[in-house]
Amino acid sequence: MFAEIVLAKASRGIDKLYHYSITEELRPKLKIGHQVRVPFGKRTDIGYVVGFVETAEVIKVKDILEITGGTPLFTEHSVELAKWLADYYSSFFITALRLVMPPGTRSKEKRKKVRVTRPVTSDVTDTGIVAVTNSGLNLTPAQQSALESILRAIKNGQPEKFLLYGVTGSGKTEVYLQAIADVLRRGKSAIVMVPEISLTPQLIQRFRDRFQDHTAVLHSELTVKNRNEEWQKAVSGEAVIVLGTRSAVFAPVKNLGLIVMDEEYETTYKNEKSPRYHAREVALKLAEMNRAVVIMGSATPSVETFYHSYESRVASHESELYIRLVLPKRIDNRPLPPVEVVDMREELKAKNFGVLSSRLKDELEQTLSNGEQAILFINRLGFYTYIMCRSCGYVVECPRCAIALVYSSHDRKIRCNRCGYSAETPKSCSRCNSVSIKYFGTGTQRIEEEAAKTFPAARLLRYDRDTTGKRGSHEVFFSTFAEGKADVLIGTQMVTKGLDVANVTLVGVISADIGLHLPDFRSAEHTFQLLTQVAGRAGRHHLPGKVIIQTYSPEHPVIKTAVNHDYESFYRQEIEQRKELDYPPFTKLISMLVSGADQIRTEKTAADLGDFLNRRLANGVLGPVAAVIPRLRGEWRYRILLKGKELNVMRNAIRETLSKVVVPGGIKVTVDVEPMSLL
Repeated sequence: MFAEIVLAKASRGIDKLYHYSITEELRPKLKIGHQVRVPFGKRTDIGYVVGFVETAEVIKVKDILEITGGTPLFTEHSVELAKWLADYYSSFFITALRLVMPPGTRSKEKRKKVRVTRPVTSDVTDTGIVAVTNSGLNLTPAQQSALESILRAIKNGQPEKFLLYGVTGSGKTEVYLQAIADVLRRGKSAIVMVPEISLTPQLIQRFRDRFQDHTAVLHSELTVKNRNEEWQKAVSGEAVIVLGTRSAVFAPVKNLGLIVMDEEYETTYKNEKSPRYHAREVALKLAEMNRAVVIMGSATPSVETFYHSYESRVASHESELYIRLVLPKRIDNRPLPPVEVVDMREELKAKNFGVLSSRLKDELEQTLSNGEQAILFINRLGFYTYIMCRSCGYVVECPRCAIALVYSSHDRKIRCNRCGYSAETPKSCSRCNSVSIKYFGTGTQRIEEEAAKTFPAARLLRYDRDTTGKRGSHEVFFSTFAEGKADVLIGTQMVTKGLDVANVTLVGVISADIGLHLPDFRSAEHTFQLLTQVAGRAGRHHLPGKVIIQTYSPEHPVIKTAVNHDYESFYRQEIEQRKELDYPPFTKLISMLVSGADQIRTEKTAADLGDFLNRRLANGVLGPVAAVIPRLRGEWRYRILLKGKELNVMRNAIRETLSKVVVPGGIKVTVDVEPMSLL
């Protein structure tokens, strides 16, 4: 018997399994998941045991030198998932395998000995029946009907896929909780994913109130030590529920019975580093492997998910279909908040050049006088969002990225939101030396300053990437606002997701047009989702709510459907455009991004790759063209887009292309299967 070993250092471009013989001393000890030291050429390397074979692929087989970790770091089941990930997302196998290893494993590879405190045990081990003392709230008829469908699938052990499609405030979380309670009573485990770290404090409390100490929490804001402790709770069976962001899908839970994916449309479920997986696809694969149930919930599902969902199974052989469960009304029939549109073109005519319209100021004043709370949302950081010379039209850009620098008021510097570059504010134009420098645009800092001047007694809380950089800051911000210690929350996308504060009665969208006209086929979808979700933060409890949307495009279909909370009308318009343009869900996409510091060599490499792909595939190769952001962090960027019905055909074409076309040193090719953004 020989061991199949994957080396830890795939950065050398090696992506294959090697066969090593097992000494008599190691034979009774060695298991799949063990970290080992092996000879490789004239040196020794760290590797991982991923399988065993009866015959080796080479004649002279070398011995494994030693087991460097006391216990296995993953199971055979995990290896199967990692192999699928590497194949589906065109990544190195070792890179995919790291996702199923305990946190911090990579940093320990340089040490001679690695000790893991608890063993990885069998994949299918009974977790035992967990007592659930609180059975939950009374359900509405719609919630009860949805829950019964889910419980039938759980009882029958069917790997069913559900879309829980319900308006904001319709009680999706309570359906999740009661489905999880049923799974736990059957001795199984559950994984619950949320799109943002900022949502976890609220949910953690709800889960711990319901399930006591049986919940582990996994997200990137935790220290490596804390993540490892939470991971080990799942390994040992102490935690039968794992709650976290996208990486929680890889938690080593025992006897998995249910995966919940809240707000499944969110782009944060897509990993931005290799392997560039989408947590939804991983969840569906994991459920298939474990015969588990998947619930995807949202008031604004992704267009692809809604397209594949039906209110009943229309064709049992079509495994890609999701059963759609509908929650059409809010709890206690509370009304969705009325939405009022303010045409900012009229504000300019009325000589109001501020970021807050007269109508929004009036509503804010009324909200504050009532002792209620408000949320102001804009999808931009900074104070001013670009700086332009009025003499020659030059826009001050980052020297490493082809994007405008923003002005930050707290340190009075200009900075790049992509690479972190910062500089002193310019006194004159670097192109023509004119002093006619003008600041334009609106960011969270500018809104904060204008709101402070207009309402000096109001307690303002700015909640964006700049103010939540410290570990634990999300919990502090949420508790501050939820406990009524701030009157107005000013923020970016983070405030649109999941915040459930009873005293919020007003939501103001400062500029609904941001993102609406980006050169990305999903820009309309993302804008509609943002507007609908942030509107849903108002009037969720006993107090009625109101939403003010400020826009320069009040006639745009996205604005009109968002005003009416009308997802299905938006969907019908959007799906027709997708069909006409042959975009997902009617086709599959793979992006190849070619980047490098030398523009000429990068452009030529992209052209060579594009030529080979065009010869390999009859059609469906678009580009190469300069990326929407043509230069980022000092590297020039060119994109090739593959469009087709079969991912396998396109993936194979890419593999062949990369094996035949020479990519010079210093040039990087990034393959993104089913990309979420084309910017």
